[in-house]
Amino acid sequence: MTLRNRSAAALALTLLTLAGGTLPGPVAPAALAEEPVLADRWSAGTGRVPFHKVLVVAITRNAPARRRYEDLFVSQIRGREEQGLTSYPIVPDLEHPGDRDKILETLFAGGVDGVITARAVSLDDRKEADWAEAWRKEVESPVAIRPYVSEALQNLHPDARLLGIEFALWDVQTGQRIWAARSFPVKVKKLRKDANFLVQDVMTQLIFEDRL
Repeated sequence: MTLRNRSAAALALTLLTLAGGTLPGPVAPAALAEEPVLADRWSAGTGRVPFHKVLVVAITRNAPARRRYEDLFVSQIRGREEQGLTSYPIVPDLEHPGDRDKILETLFAGGVDGVITARAVSLDDRKEADWAEAWRKEVESPVAIRPYVSEALQNLHPDARLLGIEFALWDVQTGQRIWAARSFPVKVKKLRKDANFLVQDVMTQLIFEDRL
């Protein structure tokens, strides 16, 4: 699926969303999911939060994957009004974080007012339908960013062959999640090769929904 087609699909979805609220359906048809793309998304209303400094936190025990995803997001944010920051220079080791409260204070210091999180979920022994249902319930339940990140640090996914990636955009001032999405299940090898497609899909959706 080309970036142009993904952008057109994202624009169509956004227009429908603005007309009738959130849509539970996939952003891209499963038949076109040979590249890592979004399968579902959720949004808390509409309208743009004027972020100035956006921190990207890829929550995974795979350090090279973490650096790559954070770098990809920041490269996509670069040139926009917001400043993008990676979290790995601030907290290099998420697998052995030590005092989580201190880490959270460090991550959200320095004028950070928006956060993008990317969280890997193992689907080796889990059906996609079960994950999709659990994800939908989770994003529709109020949760603040600090407890979310703290819990995620305690439950980093084990090594897996099949993953699902959960994304969210957070407003640090309110502590609330304002946008979320999940990918189709994707094999680790494919994810390593085509991570840029998934990041582009997330950014396209965020921009069309006027979140960034």
